[in-house]
Amino acid sequence: MQKLFHTLLAFMLSMGIYAQDSTYSGEKHLTLNGYVKDMQTVIIPNNDKNSQTDNLIHNRLNFKWNISRNFTFCLEERNRFYWGELVKSMPGYKYYISYDNGLVNMSWNILCDSVYVLNTAIDRVWIDFTRSKFQITVGRQRINWSQTYVWNPNDIFNTYSYFDFDYEEKPGSDALRFQYFTGPASRLEIAVNADKQQRMTAAALYRFNKWDYDFQALGGLFEQHDLVAGIGWAGQIAKGGFKGEATYFHPVRHFTDTSGVFLASIEYDYTFKNSLFLQFEGLYNSNNNNSTDLLLQQMNSQLLNPKNPFLGGFSVFGNISYPVTPLVNASLAGILNPDNGLYFIIPSMTVSLSNNLDLSLIAQSFHSYSGKGSINGETLVFIRMKGSF
Repeated sequence: MQKLFHTLLAFMLSMGIYAQDSTYSGEKHLTLNGYVKDMQTVIIPNNDKNSQTDNLIHNRLNFKWNISRNFTFCLEERNRFYWGELVKSMPGYKYYISYDNGLVNMSWNILCDSVYVLNTAIDRVWIDFTRSKFQITVGRQRINWSQTYVWNPNDIFNTYSYFDFDYEEKPGSDALRFQYFTGPASRLEIAVNADKQQRMTAAALYRFNKWDYDFQALGGLFEQHDLVAGIGWAGQIAKGGFKGEATYFHPVRHFTDTSGVFLASIEYDYTFKNSLFLQFEGLYNSNNNNSTDLLLQQMNSQLLNPKNPFLGGFSVFGNISYPVTPLVNASLAGILNPDNGLYFIIPSMTVSLSNNLDLSLIAQSFHSYSGKGSINGETLVFIRMKGSF
């Protein structure tokens, strides 16, 4: 699979270079944008342990090249420099930061020490061919099949974490993707990818519009181990957004005597005339192979698995946000998982200092009220400055 991936990428790139159209007059033939962030993190345990600090300078560069009318090339990378007490005290921190679940390893620690890590990673590198109703994309890309906001059972190629808020772009997948647009609001997609363990996932999705709702159905093979089938929808009820998705995984081996994993999420959101925004979402996860380590994994989207995106059982999410002024937005979110006796409180505020400069204050507080497991709880406070260009 790795050799095939390299061959396809080289072939598509060479085709794009030789297919350049001298008469092509598309705007922004070559573009570059990105951002620079500085984020201070304070970790405050709920027990008697001392708090720890962590610092991050995060730079992202997005290159896009419109090679011709039919070919587009994209390369996006992020550079992260971590230093502080958490780097020093957490064993294997450099491996945690540099982990890449793709078929091709594109994450490298440039500098490492006991108190700092400098990592650079490519999370998008693809070439796209579009003609008429067809579109083919090969390389590391985001295949977004999700509908709901916090948990995404249909997102079998690119699981991401709600808690990993500093990674707005979300992970990519080393894949070959084919799309055929059957109408203005309908299309067929077929995608094949392979991960770090060279396990292949192949699936098809059909999306269409009916009764002012967008519906989708998917099916395929997940990591060469499970048959997967799912459905999703997005529409409106009472002038509010109504979305949902559900996916079922069942092992191929011992098909008749092995139970599968069922995930389902449903969301409703509503915006009032005064711009007050309310959002609610629920998740059911039948996979009970969870541990308290999942909470640590939630901080890194690369470590999550589509079959187990969050704690088992039922989880409920709620969020309220309001633009206090045109330049200040405040929100308060919470998650409750009664089956594990856990709750999460997530307040945040963002201030727009200028057109390209934002200041954010975010907290994530985890608590256990049942005594289950070994979670004592902790609070993470983030202060982030972001400048875009």
